[in-house]
Amino acid sequence: MNEAYSRRMQFLLKNEYEAYRASFGLKPFRGYRINTLKIAEEEFFHTVNLPAGRTPFAENGFYLHEEAGLGSTPAYAAGLFYLQEPSASAAVTVLQPQPGMKILDLCAAPGSKTTQILEMMQGQGILVANEINSKRAQILAENVERSGAVNCFVLNEEPQKIAETCRECFDQVLCDAPCSGEGMFRKDPDAEQQWSEESVSSCAIRQRRILNSAYQCLRQGGILVYSTCTFSPEEDEETIAAFLHEHPDMAIVSSGVSFGRPGILTDADTNQAVRIYPMDGGEGHFVCRMQKNGSGPAGHFTVSGSERIPQEAGAFLKEQLKNPYPYYLVKNGILYGGVNPFYDFGRCRIVRSQVKLGELRNGRFEPDHHFYMSDWSLFRHAVELDDAKAAAFLRGETIAADTAKGYYAVQWKGHALGHAKSDGRILKNKYPKQLRTH
Repeated sequence: MNEAYSRRMQFLLKNEYEAYRASFGLKPFRGYRINTLKIAEEEFFHTVNLPAGRTPFAENGFYLHEEAGLGSTPAYAAGLFYLQEPSASAAVTVLQPQPGMKILDLCAAPGSKTTQILEMMQGQGILVANEINSKRAQILAENVERSGAVNCFVLNEEPQKIAETCRECFDQVLCDAPCSGEGMFRKDPDAEQQWSEESVSSCAIRQRRILNSAYQCLRQGGILVYSTCTFSPEEDEETIAAFLHEHPDMAIVSSGVSFGRPGILTDADTNQAVRIYPMDGGEGHFVCRMQKNGSGPAGHFTVSGSERIPQEAGAFLKEQLKNPYPYYLVKNGILYGGVNPFYDFGRCRIVRSQVKLGELRNGRFEPDHHFYMSDWSLFRHAVELDDAKAAAFLRGETIAADTAKGYYAVQWKGHALGHAKSDGRILKNKYPKQLRTH
């Protein structure tokens, strides 16, 4: 163990330090969450052979003994579950998102907390999920897509620019800040060796800047949850204490949970925060729930203007869908569908606006993978595959099928994996190349 880090943890944990050190000889905790947007818990366990040992950190979270190969299974590709370190779900449980809210996930990639929020929102309200790194923002969009959620906007922007555009617009903000990652050291020994006190200090500076942007986005009376996966007081309680001194209209409120242990006491009541160590059943997290005082009106989003829906796209949707989307947006030949109006986020870079349905190419409408993964979509034309053919489909192979010509939703046990185009004998595979298994 890194000597400087070891000394810090000895000081922090005192008589529990040996138990913490011993945890490095044990396997890291692994887990998954059932995606309740797509499947109920009882049906899930009839469909998927996974262990049912529940974690304390999320209502639909469970422990895994191993996770090798699960990302290549039809159940995963269909979005029936999400692989997530168990205690990583604690922040959203403390946030307590509700259907109908307007919520911002400010540092969202790869999407574990985003998809958990979406499950709890039950398709009602809007979630804006942001990631500053463009490559990670694409991964975030893929995970939102797989979840089936229809009410999410994915942005790739600096937090301050979002704050300028969405001032006091959100009922809740989750700020899962980039950190020194001490809670992940059991999973990644190399990260521990790269740890330094300088990295802790630089993370704390960046976290305070991001928290200020989160504050600006939060309406009066709204809830802000700050979380990290580190144990450093500088990045946890001290960051919160500094933030509260700068913003006296913010106050820590009860987390409302029984897992973990109290935060370290400062002059800002940070003992109401939650700390989780490996001895508590998860790798390591810090979570603090705060509320902004006041009861003024929330800020307003501007609705985005749309081009006219192309005739070819309208005809395709009518032929394919049993249930039209309540709202549509056409931008640069790309058609989106959603359950909310499409909002204009100013100069912010938008990766995904609710559900990408497809785009017009050479006079033809080409449906997108997202169109078929959306939980809203009920398809008029679908092909059901058994386990072997579903695995072949996920590898990108063509599938023999005696069907009429045209596009089909490809399903496994009633859940969409993607789509294919039939010539009457063969289903030409349209599963995205970057998602294909080997």
